[in-house]
Amino acid sequence: MSKRSISNNYEKTGQLPPMSDWRGERLDDGFRAHRLTGLSDYQTLNGCLNEVRAQDEGELWLLCDAQTRLSERIALAESTRRRP
Repeated sequence: MSKRSISNNYEKTGQLPPMSDWRGERLDDGFRAHRLTGLSDYQTLNGCLNEVRAQDEGELWLLCDAQTRLSERIALAESTRRRP
């Protein structure tokens, strides 16, 4: 998704583009998104974030997408771990 289409969406609706499992908001100095679903301790320990901040909508969308993909892969790793 390009920055232009994201910006146009924000200008038309006043809302950030839909991001699965994230709720975004405009701040005075940029944008912030919070994860709507919780993370396991294992996901947090391995780099997953509950919140991301960005300077523009395109950057925010990319950060949310990257964090979503990371949390999915970490959850998969967690599910394959050997349990004592």
